[in-house]
Amino acid sequence: MKFCIVTDMEGLAGVDHWDQCYATEDQDPAYQHGLAQLAADTNATIAGCFDAGASAVDVWDGHGRNRQQAFTRVPLDPRATLRRLVGGTPITLEGLDASVAGVFMVGQHAMAGTLHGFLDHTQCPKEICRFQINGQEHGEMSQFALYAGASGVPLLHVSGDEALCHEAHRLFPWTATTATKRGTGWAACKLFPVEEVRARIRTDVAAAIRRRDTARPWRLPMPAEITVEFGWSEPADKLAAIPGVRRRHARTVAWTISDPRFIYNWPSPDWHPPG
Repeated sequence: MKFCIVTDMEGLAGVDHWDQCYATEDQDPAYQHGLAQLAADTNATIAGCFDAGASAVDVWDGHGRNRQQAFTRVPLDPRATLRRLVGGTPITLEGLDASVAGVFMVGQHAMAGTLHGFLDHTQCPKEICRFQINGQEHGEMSQFALYAGASGVPLLHVSGDEALCHEAHRLFPWTATTATKRGTGWAACKLFPVEEVRARIRTDVAAAIRRRDTARPWRLPMPAEITVEFGWSEPADKLAAIPGVRRRHARTVAWTISDPRFIYNWPSPDWHPPG
């Protein structure tokens, strides 16, 4: 059985400060601390996969600040294979196809606008107020679930703060969760004991694999409408100038995708969504 993992940082056990995810300098001690937490949570997830009989595990570094370099600085369990996120139309997650038995998310955060979500956002922190698919609010977890669902692959488990876990229970009730912390404000949280959390991640991931027959891929009828509300009008001005993008409001734009894998592609001079 092959499984795939995408990582983020805001929802990691042991991470409780913005600089641990976004420090400007690669050698900043806070950022180095964050990377160490990333390795520990990811390796706990990998261990859970192999405990449940995985034959292969692929990992994508999904935190944009890392520039896909995190696991050149911290060790990844050697049983896993580091894969690339490759730009294009659509963006390619190397290794994700119908042969994959399930996917996992490590260190994920809640969608933009979530009360008590630690560093909650969708794509761009402090810029996007709301991201919707067919009129319903979603975040990065949903984007990944939709992308994987296009290949018939279900989201089996996510780890992150309690707000992210509540989001998963509401949207994908078949997806198992492990809470790493409790958000007390946008930039504040109460960490749970990290070693206990990582032990739970390992056992929860293995349990999710063993009951994977109860999970299902998340699919939506296509085409689907994507709507994004920004915090101010300038980003909407720029997107609205691209063919296929509709202006809903001074701060809000919408476009249509014809394939679930386009969920990560934003309108640009290189890609015009269908009108």
